Amino acid sequence: MNRRSTSTRRRWLAACGSASVGIAGLSGCTGSDDSNDENGSSDPAGTGEEPDESGTEGVHNGSSGESWPMARFSANNGMVTDEWSGPDGPLEERWTVEIEDGEVSGPVVGHGFVYVADETSTLHAIDLTTGDVEWTYEPELPPETPPNPQWEPTTPAVTDDTVYFLTETLYALKPETGDVLWSVELGSLYSGDIRVYDGIVYVHNDGKLYAVDIEEQSIIWEERVNAVQDIAVGSDGSLYVSHKTNSGHDYEVVGFDVEKEEQIWAYSPSGNFDTGRELLVHDGTVYTHELDTVLAIDGETGEEATMAVYNKDDSESVVAGRAPTIANEIIYSAGVFDQPAVLTRELTTRQEPPTWDSNMPISGPTGRRIFVSKNSLYVWRGYGYVDLNVLNPETGEQRWSFDVRDHQDMVRGMVQGYAILVDSIIYSIDGNYSVIGALETA
Repeated sequence: MNRRSTSTRRRWLAACGSASVGIAGLSGCTGSDDSNDENGSSDPAGTGEEPDESGTEGVHNGSSGESWPMARFSANNGMVTDEWSGPDGPLEERWTVEIEDGEVSGPVVGHGFVYVADETSTLHAIDLTTGDVEWTYEPELPPETPPNPQWEPTTPAVTDDTVYFLTETLYALKPETGDVLWSVELGSLYSGDIRVYDGIVYVHNDGKLYAVDIEEQSIIWEERVNAVQDIAVGSDGSLYVSHKTNSGHDYEVVGFDVEKEEQIWAYSPSGNFDTGRELLVHDGTVYTHELDTVLAIDGETGEEATMAVYNKDDSESVVAGRAPTIANEIIYSAGVFDQPAVLTRELTTRQEPPTWDSNMPISGPTGRRIFVSKNSLYVWRGYGYVDLNVLNPETGEQRWSFDVRDHQDMVRGMVQGYAILVDSIIYSIDGNYSVIGALETA
């Protein structure tokens, strides 16, 4: 029997018409503006569409900016949209919610709710407008689970008709109530990742990779890969995985054809490289950072190419483990402390864009992935990554900033994740307690 609590107010304040994200697939949202479905999808079967990845259109397709479906926005970890810009600064708080049960995940947004998981394996659904906790879902854990379990929570995922939540089981929940639609047992309570695309939920969970068919509600593929760091999905459904090797001293990127149930290729650098943790798939190519190098790996062959090399004069260094973001034919990389917070190279020329001011005053360290909207670049920086800076994505000029520390009385704090919407910014932060916050234009 599942243990769950649901508030008396089960209001679905916003339809999912906004939850149509291209490469994310959203297992059903097609991005059609003329849909008659109340969820904003013309694909009630939940199989998703098959967009390409060329430019921003392939990463985001048709959302009105009221949803943030996955941990890194889309199944290819795209972190870019040309559909909206986000709220203008200066910002003020719309609401905050304190979560006392330890660490929380990053937020995802859909159906008028903010969804976050905590380390006690509880999922919280927060009203996007008011900040009221509308419902929580606390699954029954295995009998061998120790008292007061505490695990690093996995960021959930939300589609046009489902919220996906991970413990030792993948749960598919009804977004407006938290009722269980179906579930698939995976076998471990360790944290992982969830990506949803084209009718399939891709999961990594304690050294195992899974592809779960949404229609069949069952595992259709699984593979053991130890020490997984990140997963990303290509537009053809290929699954790309980065993981540690050689007792953590090296890393490897592997491409899988899930439909054929086979490994396509594996890339492993020569020498010891303790980076390459996060991945981005753009236009059929897998991008990562290998130390201070922007590396591009062909999604079909696994052949690698160097796109940029930083830190030649000790003045520009990339934050270890963060994948780049590609928008406007520019590669954006996160910089380290006391150096430029954002490093750029043109995708075609591999040179710094002529309009970019490399002497911009903002310095790192830059945390979380960079997000680029229609005309804004969002970067979280400083100790704990609590200082949000919004830049011009063409010039690097700062437009405005917001420091979470000015509004949260915490002994310490680190931003765990965020969501940029049309009229608000949602963030989660861990400190001596955890906070979910919503910001809007003052």
